[in-house]
Amino acid sequence: MNDKNEPNEQAQLTAYLKDCVRIEPLALEEEFVRMPADLAYWNERYAKAVRAHLIGKIEVDRARAWARQALRIKLTNPENAHMLGGGKVTEALLESFIALDPTVKEVETNEIEAESKKIRLHGIIEAIRTKRDMLISLGANMRAEMQNDPMIKNEQREAREQRKQGGSYDRTER
Repeated sequence: MNDKNEPNEQAQLTAYLKDCVRIEPLALEEEFVRMPADLAYWNERYAKAVRAHLIGKIEVDRARAWARQALRIKLTNPENAHMLGGGKVTEALLESFIALDPTVKEVETNEIEAESKKIRLHGIIEAIRTKRDMLISLGANMRAEMQNDPMIKNEQREAREQRKQGGSYDRTER
């Protein structure tokens, strides 16, 4: 995460995201065409984030198990009896030591970061799906408006008449 290029990459990614969710009303066809590619790109990133999160969970479990085992050995050693304060090794005592273990804290933080990224990408995918729904709605509205346009109605009527007469209708002949 300490890569020098990360701020630049993050800025480029943010710009790309804004481009993915913005709708250009005069270019709806182009927006429809790019929609599958945008959705595929962000789904791929989401899948990688889910994988990283699941691996993070496994790493937390492993780190906690290793810490538990090491602590149990350490605390049952008679030389470390002072750490128990005269008591026994209890689950609560083990858990408190495990929670303070630096390796456990690091992998838990990594898991939290991975989960956060996964949730953020899920939100991006939802925004892109919302854009898709909005494009469908805008397209339907445009078709409805075009149905009421006298010039388009005239073209459609001429096309129907041409088809009835057995010919093909070509708008370029006009």
